[in-house]
Amino acid sequence: MKWFEGNVADAIASSQSKRCLFIVFATDDGSESLSMLESWDDEAVSDITSQCVALKIVSDSASYSQFTQIYPISTLPTSYFISPLTGGALDTITGVVGADELSQRLTASLEKMTDGSAAMAASSATAGAGAPAATVAVTSPPVAAATAAAASANGDTAGSSSTQQLTKEEKIAKAQELIAAKRREKMEQDKQLNLDSEKARRAAGKQTQEFKMRQEQRAAADRTKEWRREQREAFEAKEEIKRKIAEDRAARQRSKEGAMASAASSSASASASASTAAVAPRPSALPSGIARIQFRMPNGSSVTEDFPSSAQLGTARQFVAENICAKWPSAFILQTSYPRQELTTEVDDQTLQELDLAPRAALLVLPANAFKSSRGGGGGSGSPTAVSSAVSAMWKLLMIPLLLLQAIWQWINNSGSPSAATPSGGASAAGRSAASPTYDMPSASASPASQSDAAGAAGSRDRRRDPQTGSSFGMSQEGRINRFKPDDGHDDDDMGTWNGNSTQQQ
Repeated sequence: MKWFEGNVADAIASSQSKRCLFIVFATDDGSESLSMLESWDDEAVSDITSQCVALKIVSDSASYSQFTQIYPISTLPTSYFISPLTGGALDTITGVVGADELSQRLTASLEKMTDGSAAMAASSATAGAGAPAATVAVTSPPVAAATAAAASANGDTAGSSSTQQLTKEEKIAKAQELIAAKRREKMEQDKQLNLDSEKARRAAGKQTQEFKMRQEQRAAADRTKEWRREQREAFEAKEEIKRKIAEDRAARQRSKEGAMASAASSSASASASASTAAVAPRPSALPSGIARIQFRMPNGSSVTEDFPSSAQLGTARQFVAENICAKWPSAFILQTSYPRQELTTEVDDQTLQELDLAPRAALLVLPANAFKSSRGGGGGSGSPTAVSSAVSAMWKLLMIPLLLLQAIWQWINNSGSPSAATPSGGASAAGRSAASPTYDMPSASASPASQSDAAGAAGSRDRRRDPQTGSSFGMSQEGRINRFKPDDGHDDDDMGTWNGNSTQQQ
């Protein structure tokens, strides 16, 4: 296929000058464009287009932009067959067609162009014949007037002129009939061209729709192929993971079996050694007549020594003094761990068997001063509980006269004589009371009997005077609760009455 080398304007000018079919092939780099180009390169198609002007334009080029401004292109590839006389599209091919179909459509377009050229030539001839007719029609009235003037002079001459005038009228009528026929033929041709263009437009639309459908089908096929590929890759990945998991499990099983085999061999060897040891006579854990004593120090260390069961406790004490407590600054004592009991020097002449220290025993070695401080001081043999009970009894006996003195003091204060003499030894207390008011409260260390006597005096009022403000106030005691109130002559709580809903009425 020989393509025109030049731009769109040069190709149009060449087609018009040669009066040959103008072919435009719009293409791109797609596979369909390559297939259509193969159809154009066919030998039969090349023979048909040898007398035509064929221009190939590529998308995204200047020629393509110029051509699409006049002739729209929706899909690629697209082929236009354009008449050089009218500039209209005789046929349009969108998509890919075979070489045979392309040859047929080229032949049909050439025939259309030939018919159009003949019609245009007939129209030109009709237009050329119409001009003399019009001239005759225009010049006929003067000729008819001259003929009528001469008819009065010579009748033969008028007859011949009338015959000549009728012949011209017939010619004019015939020319008018030809013009009308050409007009009708032109109208029919235009109508047929419109029908053909509509058919071409519909065919182009159908081809465009089919092309879009094919593209969608190809896209769907590509998506299906991509989806299948992804599914295949995912399946292969899963199979690979499963294979690795199986290999790991097999490796772990092999390692486990190896560990079990080694453990079994070791256990077999251990059982063999144990059986050998069981066959051998077992020595006794501790010979009879031996007392094994463990001496435990305060710092957590321990020393174990074996003694004869008939040995006395003094022997063990001497061992501790010579080997364990030789560097201690003070003496030590021995105690059993449980139950806790001190082994004094009084039982040193008893044997270990008699003291239940055979065959095994544990003794605590403690400093003597620490044990004395833990007993509350002193070296007596009495328990701390007995000592505290004795001290409590003595304190109660001493509290009896103190309570009597307190009662006398309260009686003196209640008598209202501020200058009353205080008991001996109370000068310091009086000095303190002059500086600040005193509030006699029951002593926390008083005996229960004294507290009950004080509680029995519920409702009694003890009045005091503040030396700084000069106001007097009273203190009433109800059980173990003391209440301080101003001395205004009456008690609001005593004067008030109470209604049924636990509120006080004044």
